[in-house]
Amino acid sequence: VIQLPMVDVHTVGAGGGSIGWRDPGGALRVGPHSAGAEPGPACYGRGGSEPTVTDANLLLGYLDASSELAGGVALVAGAAGAAVEGLASELGMEPLAAAEGIARVANQEMVRALRVVTVERGIDPRGFALMPFGGAGPMHATAIADELGIDRILCPRASGVLSALGLLASDRRRDTARTVMLSGAQLTAPRIASAVASLRESMGEGLERAESEVTYELRYRGQAFELSVEGDERPDPADLAERFAAEHERRYGYRDPEAEVDLVTVRLALIEPGAEITPRASTAGRLARSTRRARFGGRWCEAEVLRGEPAAGTEAEGPCVFELPEATLVLPPGWLARVDDAGTITAERAPR
Repeated sequence: VIQLPMVDVHTVGAGGGSIGWRDPGGALRVGPHSAGAEPGPACYGRGGSEPTVTDANLLLGYLDASSELAGGVALVAGAAGAAVEGLASELGMEPLAAAEGIARVANQEMVRALRVVTVERGIDPRGFALMPFGGAGPMHATAIADELGIDRILCPRASGVLSALGLLASDRRRDTARTVMLSGAQLTAPRIASAVASLRESMGEGLERAESEVTYELRYRGQAFELSVEGDERPDPADLAERFAAEHERRYGYRDPEAEVDLVTVRLALIEPGAEITPRASTAGRLARSTRRARFGGRWCEAEVLRGEPAAGTEAEGPCVFELPEATLVLPPGWLARVDDAGTITAERAPR
């Protein structure tokens, strides 16, 4: 068995390029098949012919065929309509209903993924804000928030490039681990310190002044699993054993004072702070306001459109669409939005 640390990410195939299709039972499905970037959704005009989530969003008025997506991608409403019409014919329904169905099914796929990492882990999502990111994520945020009972949405100014921004601002970090299997008379302070020093020497070049983060994985003799406890580079074995026993009791409800403790693995991370990024307040004069029809709750509404980079203090009330430089945020009726000093759009459900 090889055990490696990893980021706890739950993914689902429901992006803008996810394809809507009819399954053998006649039901509408979305994803995991994707049109990808090439040829991409039918509305990209690059040869794609299958209906995608992006095509549905364009037909529902959440995207504007007269404007370009980030990267200069022009949208072709006619191609989107033809693709969705083909699926609608297979399903025996109107094209507009098919577009609404594609959006609803995609939303449910995203809700299902969020339930896995919240409700199924005993976490009530109603106590949190939802932070969508990516170019199209904010378009689906309110529908997902409605399903999960979330009343607050945070759409960052850099929503469309949030992952890239995180990469630039994140700490420089190197991780390594070594199996040591120390127990009994071998579980001594010098042996542990030597193992940690060896790990630092093996990967510390260029990070000599980095702070260390050491994790020790221990278990009772005979167990097949370990529990992790933090410590310094020269820990006291008795202190490690006590921390392990306390964690074991917290996790499983008991400790065993008579059992021998094994130190199985030492994990070391060397960390240097990343670049400090201070968002500048948005400035006025870079926002154009207009209106267009968009579909919410099965009916057409006249929605306000705010295109560009909204200044700090900008307020809007749903139905509205924020066409940001790198993302699109869609708010149905019943939502209020305000832009803070960092450019983040805070949207909250209006009091009922």
